[in-house]
Parts: sequence; structure tokens; C-alpha cells
Amino acid sequence: MKKLQFKININAPLSKVFDCMLGLSNKSTYEQWTAMFNPTFTYEGSWEKGSKILFVGVDEKGEKGGMVSRIVENIPNQFVSIQHYGLVNAGKEITEGPAVEK
Repeated sequence: MKKLQFKININAPLSKVFDCMLGLSNKSTYEQWTAMFNPTFTYEGSWEKGSKILFVGVDEKGEKGGMVSRIVENIPNQFVSIQHYGLVNAGKEITEGPAVEK
């Protein structure tokens, strides 16, 4: 699987960018920038290293879907690494099988 990395320069303190991007103080700041993917997109879980986190939204049928993930690394104000290892489909987590590559 190809790994992707994105970089952008933002004229703001690292702590503010990190907090807003992950929605640490206010989850709505995360939801604002991810709304371009899905207006209902949010996360459930923790950004703590080693934690499971779900990135989910509701589709046009009203079903919850998204990704099952793990926080591989979280260095505050510097770096976050996320491993996506499963899917959420109709509210159910799928982490094994032909549709999911670990």
C-alpha cells in the first residue's frame, strides 16, 4: 500500500494548528475542515498514541460508515501517524476479510 504524506505552511502557532486540526479543545474545529469529505464526518475515540479511533460519518441512507484506525504516533504540536486497518459499514466494524488490507 502506498503511503501518503501532505505538508502545508500555516501562519499560526503550532499548538493552535494542532488543536484545531484534531479538535482537541473543540471537536467542531475538526468537523469543520473534514466537512468537505462528508458534512457529518467526525471521530470517535482518542488521539492518544496506541488508541483506537473511528473516523465516521452518515451516508445518504442514514447509515454510519467510515474507517477503523489506530493512532501509531502522536507527538503533540509536531506529528500524528494514523494506521487505518478496517472499515465501518452500516455501523459495524469490519477489520478482517478480503475488503480490508492490514
